[in-house]
Amino acid sequence: MSDILAIDEASPQSRINLSLPHRADASLTFTRLSLCQRCQGWGQINIHNMTYGGIIKQRSDRSTTTSEYVSVEQLTQNGNCALCAAILDAYYLRSQVLPHLQSWPTTQIVVCIKGPFYLDRGFDQQGRLLLRSPDISDPDFIVVRMFLELEVKCLVWKISEQGVSEQCFTEQVGQVAVATDELRKAPTQFKITPQFKLKYSNEKMPSLCGIEAWENPFFDIEVLRGWLQHCEEVHGIQCVDKENESKVLPTGFRVIDTQQMNIVQLSDPVRYVALSYMWSGGLDENIQLEKSNVDALEVSGSIRNLRIPDTITDAISLCQGLGERYLWVDRLCIIQDDQVTKPGQINAMDKIYSLAIFTIVAALNARNGVGFPGLAGRARHPRSSVWSQPHTPEVEAQGIKVDDIINNVVDKSLWNKRGWTFQERLLSKRRLFITEYQVMYECCQGQATELLTWAPFIVCELPTSPNSSEEYGATTEVDEKESESEKAIDFPGFYVKNRYSISNSYTFKETVSLRDYCVWVKDYSARQLSFGADILNAFTGVGNALSAVFDSHMLYGLPEKYFAQCLLWSNPGATSSRCETHNLPSWSWASSLIPIDYAWHCDYSDKYFLMVVSIVHFYYQDPDHGLRKLNIKERWVRNEITIEELSKREELPPLQGKHIPGDWRTDRDWRECPQNPWQAFERQTLDADACKISAMFPGSLVFNTTVASLRIDHLRYAEGTPTKYDIYNASLLNKQGEGVGILSMMEFSWVEARRSTDGNSKLFDFIVLSGGLEEYYARKNLAFFSQWRDIWLLDVMLVERLPCKPFVARRVAVGTVKLRKWKDCEPRWETIVLC
Repeated sequence: MSDILAIDEASPQSRINLSLPHRADASLTFTRLSLCQRCQGWGQINIHNMTYGGIIKQRSDRSTTTSEYVSVEQLTQNGNCALCAAILDAYYLRSQVLPHLQSWPTTQIVVCIKGPFYLDRGFDQQGRLLLRSPDISDPDFIVVRMFLELEVKCLVWKISEQGVSEQCFTEQVGQVAVATDELRKAPTQFKITPQFKLKYSNEKMPSLCGIEAWENPFFDIEVLRGWLQHCEEVHGIQCVDKENESKVLPTGFRVIDTQQMNIVQLSDPVRYVALSYMWSGGLDENIQLEKSNVDALEVSGSIRNLRIPDTITDAISLCQGLGERYLWVDRLCIIQDDQVTKPGQINAMDKIYSLAIFTIVAALNARNGVGFPGLAGRARHPRSSVWSQPHTPEVEAQGIKVDDIINNVVDKSLWNKRGWTFQERLLSKRRLFITEYQVMYECCQGQATELLTWAPFIVCELPTSPNSSEEYGATTEVDEKESESEKAIDFPGFYVKNRYSISNSYTFKETVSLRDYCVWVKDYSARQLSFGADILNAFTGVGNALSAVFDSHMLYGLPEKYFAQCLLWSNPGATSSRCETHNLPSWSWASSLIPIDYAWHCDYSDKYFLMVVSIVHFYYQDPDHGLRKLNIKERWVRNEITIEELSKREELPPLQGKHIPGDWRTDRDWRECPQNPWQAFERQTLDADACKISAMFPGSLVFNTTVASLRIDHLRYAEGTPTKYDIYNASLLNKQGEGVGILSMMEFSWVEARRSTDGNSKLFDFIVLSGGLEEYYARKNLAFFSQWRDIWLLDVMLVERLPCKPFVARRVAVGTVKLRKWKDCEPRWETIVLC
């Protein structure tokens, strides 16, 4: 079968003219580039997945991706090869920041070269492969813009008997050469995706005439304007609520007038843009809105005389270019030394960012306030593609995985590691990300990236025929019936947002769930704050938004309605609390200096995630209203039912699903447990002295529960006991030394210091918070071995007692105990004041 297929350009079914233009200078002679034996294939244009000159490859030849393993020494020896020289140049540029590579033998530094790949999605919205055309705007050359994936690995330095380093990077598996086991296991030093522009001669048999770096030093404001307009016109109210302008902003709300270049306090709602950025630490750090300069900065043109960070200057310029008059910047729009109005502004961050028409995000990796890379006058790095986060290739289609772009770039930026920027990103409905190497856009319905607008490829559609439809993915009548969502992203650079991608966790909708809350808290708790005391202030906007959606008060960052579940956070390692926030109760995740997680014994994807059994009545020592019972949505796993209602039932509500104990087993096991819904209802009366003492600890919890004194030891795994510096679950044992449960993710040294030894038994108090089921895979295994009684758990908390007062305790860690084992732990009912 021929490897090309002719297309009738005169056919009325043809969508585009695939023929090449006539050369401007027929007498022009082309100089072919010198290529080594390994790179000879790149000398012919058919190595690219392109349609040109009225021909297209057969389906079997569509994927032209190659994979080569070459040492730096080999690349150096091929100095006359243009492609090897281009690859070597990219390697040396990036390797200069890794000193150990300078001394490593070049024979043992291996570069895995994959490509070619192209800056497009690879597939259309129906999942069909895209057909590409090269740039033929120059009549003398056929230009292909592409990128390679270069993965650099270092092999162990081996010397043979002859004193020459051994080299063997591939082995034959059938008819395919694959990397050796040694190479696969070798650590990756870095991975880059340098971009190149390849020029082929416009002649009957095109040949490679030029290779040069391909970068885009500036972004096109008109492209950004197009994204924003397209979103407003097509997505409409889903992304831009026109009624926002009628919603109330905080008292004293100010914006920058980018036309008059001054600060204005408006009496009526306006369309405005918000800025999210990192405060710099330079000489201009003291330039901010204060009581002393409010009047001066309200004068027209006053901002031009200020020495403000380049980031703010560029944000003003970008707004002007996009036709947006008003810009909100916290530094110049909040009176920083006004302790009367400033708290109100901070508490209204949810409104400020959600009501902005869009947010400009300076998602950069430096805090020096150097401005927006790529804006006119601020060229990006000349080899941006070598230093940027590498693209993720779509190998089959030879494009890029667009769903990973924001994850790879924005999520890994320094901006995204700062505490205050979390709510700014989450609460903004539309975000324009300015990064070092490209601009990206995200709204509620889609995403866009500059990358997809750089390569001037023509996406070809073949004429429809009975044979071509199936083989080439030609458009059919059914295919043309696109959905509204598909039409909504039919714009340069736009693509459909993956509904299940990680980046979707930064979308705040009215359908926000408890699972979303847990994921957000995990993210936020891992971020950096200049002042630890801001841990709740920087979460206030999110808290306000969650409070409205959940219809619940927020107590130190936890939603009251789901309080029992939200107490079950875990912080791996030794407990460490914030010393600068002494007023934070230990039960709040905000008190932890270590990033926290809720998925410690049940994965976020498990349908029973945080589906608890309510067996505790919680009371809260409200700083404003005194002791009150919390308004908690009580549950029996998936059923919303109060403890009182459960206590009046002879049988517990049945549960449906795989690997769930039978109803009679469940009733028996829960009735045998000392703490169950019946006992919890009977033991509601709090100790009077405990209630009085709790008044000394505003924000404390007061509740009746069972307490047991247990031992802590290393958990024995199949591969042995954890070693020093490891963080693993610890084992909980009763006084008889029988294993009853686990303590979540503790450091080896912490457990070692508290484990009992011969003649020295150490006991620690554990209190019950709720009940629940084992996670899915544990349930599956237990059910397989008919160990049904071990599927039910009690969620417990390790506490330390305050010696000065009875009843009072502080949280240390959380874990689980087997429901059927709790009675063997000699539990006792107590009133606990958890502060």
